[in-house]
Amino acid sequence: MTKLTHGDPSRSDEKLAQEAQGYLAKSPSLQLVAELLTRLRDMTFPWWTPQQLRDAHPAVERMHWYAERPDLRQRITTELTGLAPKAARNKAPDFQAALVDSVIDDGDITPGMFDMAFEPADIAVYGPAAELWKLFRRRMPWDDDSTAHQDLIGWLLGALLADKSSLDGTPRTPVLSALAVRTAIDGRVWHSRIPLDVRVAIDNARFAQLREKPEAFTASQDLAIATPALIAASIPLKELSGVFDVAGVALGFETPPLAPPPSLRPSVSPPPASVPPRAFDAFARSNVKEPGSGRGREPERSDEKTDPPPPPDDPEPGASEDEPQRPEVDELEHTNPWVVPNSLGEIGAALDAPKTVRKRRRD
Repeated sequence: MTKLTHGDPSRSDEKLAQEAQGYLAKSPSLQLVAELLTRLRDMTFPWWTPQQLRDAHPAVERMHWYAERPDLRQRITTELTGLAPKAARNKAPDFQAALVDSVIDDGDITPGMFDMAFEPADIAVYGPAAELWKLFRRRMPWDDDSTAHQDLIGWLLGALLADKSSLDGTPRTPVLSALAVRTAIDGRVWHSRIPLDVRVAIDNARFAQLREKPEAFTASQDLAIATPALIAASIPLKELSGVFDVAGVALGFETPPLAPPPSLRPSVSPPPASVPPRAFDAFARSNVKEPGSGRGREPERSDEKTDPPPPPDDPEPGASEDEPQRPEVDELEHTNPWVVPNSLGEIGAALDAPKTVRKRRRD
């Protein structure tokens, strides 16, 4: 999302203001930033003070935001320094900023008065909206679940889901869908933190709907019961970071995370839960082959006592050295050491394979 640039800055102040209003009305992202700046200003947090904001975006930078809006720069300069309107309007942004800084540094006005001179809607339209969003995410103490912070995040979740602006009530497309918010919260966190009676109420509403008509119970209906305020009051704020990762991408302020390279992705699935661990371990050990050999190697020795291996079978009566010998059978030839067995029957067949071969030889 880029800031507004007027095609013809020589237009009247009224025309420039109308263009700014129209630009803001078409952008849910900028509306969200303006709403957030207004909310933060009203709540007066110690991590979001006028002096901190002045340090992050000093007067000279802000005046250059409004380079194409001489009416805004004139109003701010006159309001903060007392310079006559016509004289203030004709000055360059750098001169106006230096004058504003001088009255602040000399104590004639406070950083709070400086901050209040800049309207959140104008900042969203002409300022670096993406940087302000990221600044909020960096400064917000996500580990502090105080009531005030829960109220802020509950409000912000609601603003991301809202279908109209809180600035003037005009309709807008929600920044995030209810499904995006719901799926961005880890399921284990949801079911362990959302109160039981709320989850039961969601289930009851779902079943009641299914009795009347077989329609899907949507995430919007979930969040109509588990409201944004309740979510923020129930789930640790740091556990909601996934929601704001998704929101940053939806706002156009952040890039989606890159997928891991193929070399880092798991290539072998774990054994199915239906396979007992001991049986699977025995099967896996029987399938380990030594390099250059078709035979399975012996399992590692342990302190447990094991039965000695059976003696070799006696040759069949009447057999002679001149008689062609039966080709040796690889007991493990039919197996694949990278294939996970599907059932206990396959494990048992693999473990009984040596017995079957010995019986065949005796016969």
